Amino acid sequence: MSEVLDRLTGLENRVAGLKDWKQKYEEDKRKWDEEKGKLEKGLDGVQKLREALAQFLALDTAPAATPAQSTKETLNLSHKELIVNLAHEEREVNMTTSTVVGKVLFCALTELKKDGFTEAELSEALKEHGWNHGHSTLAPTLGGLVKEGHLIRLDGKPKPTKYRLPTKLKLNVSEA
Repeated sequence: MSEVLDRLTGLENRVAGLKDWKQKYEEDKRKWDEEKGKLEKGLDGVQKLREALAQFLALDTAPAATPAQSTKETLNLSHKELIVNLAHEEREVNMTTSTVVGKVLFCALTELKKDGFTEAELSEALKEHGWNHGHSTLAPTLGGLVKEGHLIRLDGKPKPTKYRLPTKLKLNVSEA
């Protein structure tokens, strides 16, 4: 008797599983039907666009594709847009000869060659003003000025490295 009850319970479980499967199947079928409807509406829109483009371009229209008739078309569209916004602003930087940076720019502007100068030439010009700064001070100062765009490091094989003032940089020296 228990054997019969076990088989009956197993069958009931299978029937419940089949009912769940049927319900899920019907739900999936409904979703696929909805998707199919959306795709068919999209196909109608594409067909209308195709006809409008054909009329606009005055081309002969090929027979319309229907769901029963399958055709392949390739429509390549490309659009590029370049927008450049440029804002130029001048900024004023005030420096004095009380700082090493100010002393370096002062000497570069007033006493050194415009086509380029070396660190040693700069050091000599600074010494003429009584400003004694060695390599350990000048090297990072020159690097910082290059980074900020106040000096240009000239590339070249012969050592030592040469620097020059940018030609577009507006530098003014005023006496205090």
